Amino acid sequence: RAASGKGRSGSAMIEVRAALVRGGPAFLAGETLECLVTLRNPLPPDATSASSEMLAWASAQIHCQLHASESRVSLPPADPRRPHDVQAESETVFVPNRGERGQCILSTPPKILFCDLRLDPGESKTYSYCETLPVDGPPSFRGQAVKYVYKLTIGCQRVNSPIKLLRVPFRVLVLHGLQDYQFPQDEAVAPSNPFLEEEEGAKKDSRLADLATELLMAATSRRSLRRFCSGVAAPLFPRPGWAGAVGGWA
Repeated sequence: RAASGKGRSGSAMIEVRAALVRGGPAFLAGETLECLVTLRNPLPPDATSASSEMLAWASAQIHCQLHASESRVSLPPADPRRPHDVQAESETVFVPNRGERGQCILSTPPKILFCDLRLDPGESKTYSYCETLPVDGPPSFRGQAVKYVYKLTIGCQRVNSPIKLLRVPFRVLVLHGLQDYQFPQDEAVAPSNPFLEEEEGAKKDSRLADLATELLMAATSRRSLRRFCSGVAAPLFPRPGWAGAVGGWA
């Protein structure tokens, strides 16, 4: 899944594009989400140097928003003393859920992608954002009374301009007991290689997905009740002179 947006100030414009590396919009709780954020100056390369754009900073954060039907669910009122609610009124503070309805019940620490970035006409820069999805959060859900929605929000600010937000929605699946499983150690012993860290991380996510598939298949597969006995059972009406494994008859 990819999302794109544009920030405009006067005649200038910056294109921002976010794409999930794995490509799918669903993740397991505890899995690592990776997103590539690309910023581009769409002006032609032959433009003058005065057309270069300066970006102050960009940050990314994951949050879960709770939407509840007021006619069916009674929620406690939000605390007006929280600094988060006060900062949400300012356009110079990065608040991922600004302008959204409902309550933010979960959020990861924000991560800065860059500071003081200059983009010449036709130039683009790509940054990687990685975050492990919390295991103590609720799963994605869309019901008539409540909804739990996960989003990755990317905030970017140009000098002397308000913050622009770009949101990428995705789904989170929570499978209980998955995080308690201990993966066996590899039998092959090999020296540590710092250049293989990404491959090891991908291998761990692959194991997590395979284990989740096995647990789901075991929990949802049909079962038939059967009885099995070890050894040879004696017939109900044995023949004369037959000796079974359990007992014998003369």
